[in-house]
Amino acid sequence: MGKRAQYAANLAQHVRSYLSSKSETPPTLEILTQLLETLFFASLRHEESQPTLCRVAFIDRHNPDPSPPKRIVADRWKFFALSKDLPFTVPTLVKLSQAVDPWGSTLAVDTDRKGRLRIWGLIDQSIHFSTFLVKEASTGAEMPGLFQAVISGVGEISAYKTNVLIGTLKQESLVTHQHRVFETGPIYSKMLPWVKAYQEKVRKQAEKAAYESRDHWDDSLEDLWFSAICRLLIGIQRYGHGGAVLVSDEIDDLKPKYSLEYPRLADALVRFGVHEINKTFYSDEIFETYIDQDVDDMPVGLYLDESVTADEFEDTNSEIKGCVRFLTSLSRVDGLLWLNSNLFLRGFGVEITLQKDPSKAFAAQNSDGTKRRALIPSHFGMRHRSMFRYCGSHPNAIGFVVSQDGDIRAMTKVGGAVLLWDRVRLHSVRTPRVKESSHRKRKP
Repeated sequence: MGKRAQYAANLAQHVRSYLSSKSETPPTLEILTQLLETLFFASLRHEESQPTLCRVAFIDRHNPDPSPPKRIVADRWKFFALSKDLPFTVPTLVKLSQAVDPWGSTLAVDTDRKGRLRIWGLIDQSIHFSTFLVKEASTGAEMPGLFQAVISGVGEISAYKTNVLIGTLKQESLVTHQHRVFETGPIYSKMLPWVKAYQEKVRKQAEKAAYESRDHWDDSLEDLWFSAICRLLIGIQRYGHGGAVLVSDEIDDLKPKYSLEYPRLADALVRFGVHEINKTFYSDEIFETYIDQDVDDMPVGLYLDESVTADEFEDTNSEIKGCVRFLTSLSRVDGLLWLNSNLFLRGFGVEITLQKDPSKAFAAQNSDGTKRRALIPSHFGMRHRSMFRYCGSHPNAIGFVVSQDGDIRAMTKVGGAVLLWDRVRLHSVRTPRVKESSHRKRKP
């Protein structure tokens, strides 16, 4: 028998259980079900041919910001109440969705005295969390409210607790977990030597004292390297046409329609790491040696070093964004993007010429790939089948396939079989506004 269809009520039950497990006091199951059902049915509607997309946050209007941080940054969100509440209904959401792009705005929702769901206000500055979530920024303010829910496509809604995905309802399927292949397991292990090579390039170019002044740079650079791949896959996902990315140093069994050597992303990642390390070091020196010690005079050279590296850091950050967008656009032609282990582009519109499916293929049931379910490659489309074939013949290769419906899968050979991970987690998993100053090595 096939799996039973799942509905908004199933997602509501899961959200309520999750919030309760975190010692939160969730709304009633009836209220949660109504909220998620309304979002789901609104996602099926269009307004003047435009899809309904929006984000809502369940927030107590009487205590909307119960635990504000000690330092309120300028770009943190604020609440703005509507002069009159609006009913939380499908027609209201369809109309409002044209004015509240989920990338930059959030609707504040709670219940009134009669227990009815109401839209009571709007929240701005959501763009900073959105860019953090898709790894285009290293920090971003946490999201407000008990939880958030997003319409991300037709028949697709997701519930979050800040940056933690609680669950997604996609048509009739409920997804409650994602595989963290960039943090653990065979995919991570195979990519780790490539990351080490990147870290070594940065370490050689950064000032030695700067690299050694903090204990987190290896981890930060690792996150930066993996983020580049995630951003590329997220960009392909946004186009909605599907695509594939192959990371391999071998040239056999590949037929590029367009051969193109593009090392700029890889080079920019190295320079970005160097600038971030040096910039942080100079900034730490200014604060700890002069400002914190209330010293009147500070060397002009130190101030100039900090200013110059800060500018170079911002410039290179913008360069990386442009590189990712450039590579993403190349995915729109038939064929895959081919990168080597340095993240150099070797070609696009690449065809895999192998014709024989691997003898063994499994769906990984956990990130480590220790739990498996047998697969038949011929039951998949050509993008998946060709990637199965290549990974089956090239054990060091790692492939990613983005389906037209947005699902992202990873695969590689483990032992004598090709393993496939679906529901790969790409979004940021760190806590927003990470305070890296806690990793600073204090001077004796």
